[in-house]
Amino acid sequence: MPLTPASTSVIVASIPALIGFMPEDSLVLIATLTKDAGSASSGPLARIDLAHLANDPEGCARHFNRQCADLPVLRVTGVVVRSVDDGTAGDDALPLRADVDSVIAQLAEHGFVDVDVVSVPDIAEGARWRSYRDTDHTAVLPDPASTAAAAAAVAAGHTIAARRDDLAARFTPAPEALRARLHPRIAHAAESAAIDESWHLAAHVRLARADAAIRAAAHGELPADDAAIIDLAATFAVPAFREALLAVPDATTHLAAENLVLHLWRHSCDAIAAQLATAIAVYAYLRGDGTVARIALEHADAEQPLAGLLSTMLSHAVSPSKVHHVFQNASADARRTLLSEPATDQA
Repeated sequence: MPLTPASTSVIVASIPALIGFMPEDSLVLIATLTKDAGSASSGPLARIDLAHLANDPEGCARHFNRQCADLPVLRVTGVVVRSVDDGTAGDDALPLRADVDSVIAQLAEHGFVDVDVVSVPDIAEGARWRSYRDTDHTAVLPDPASTAAAAAAVAAGHTIAARRDDLAARFTPAPEALRARLHPRIAHAAESAAIDESWHLAAHVRLARADAAIRAAAHGELPADDAAIIDLAATFAVPAFREALLAVPDATTHLAAENLVLHLWRHSCDAIAAQLATAIAVYAYLRGDGTVARIALEHADAEQPLAGLLSTMLSHAVSPSKVHHVFQNASADARRTLLSEPATDQA
């Protein structure tokens, strides 16, 4: 049963806040889940390039099914975001109709039978969407900034960018000459940090410096002098210290830690930067920003177990709330190990 036009409009207008940017030339599939009490809630979503949709609609459906197969999906709403040259409102004006019909059929093969896909030229106030399945099912969008999803994103400190490329541009390294100058010093400092793992007093001092840097980042203060950048990059490059620093109290501190490590990443050469990117991805994931987490993982060392685990959780749309305590407990245990404190029972 299709949603009302007003409900569909809200879902479409909420997409930028849900994925962190304004999608272009994309198919976005959004699951609505049934709760125990009979109410509905938003579920996993997937954004797919239209070029991929045209080449492999079956693969698009499989990708979405991997995210939702074990969830109580009530319905699926698909949104094709693509400008159309023909401004008519007729059914034939909708772009990629054959590909959309194919992906709807493939979703049905996976058990998703209540599916509606709409087309919208862009996600902006006043833009008109139209349904592929019912030509009379149409309405205009509200202001995307007025949605509850946008308010929640802003409150959580998420960035809503004009394009995904704008988010990816955050991962622009410092000039090569600067990174090359700092690289041997960071590598040497990382060796010292690895030695500090075995000395709880040295580990305590090193963690205290990193904790203070995260607190400073929460106030917009990032390290500027070479010595601080070298010391902190080395600390986050060592797995034991990196894991000990993942447990922070709230989303605001996750964002501060993410900004700090991204700043260090920009100043680091590839081997060290690949280690730091994993920490950035975890901080972004835990504060609910899957898009930034995925971008960070593009720069991470895929051989790292934590990077592989996080990639799997993202591909299966595991909610951060379900695993937050796991990260917190593991990080707390890592810190206790560094400080030679006995572990506590977390049962």
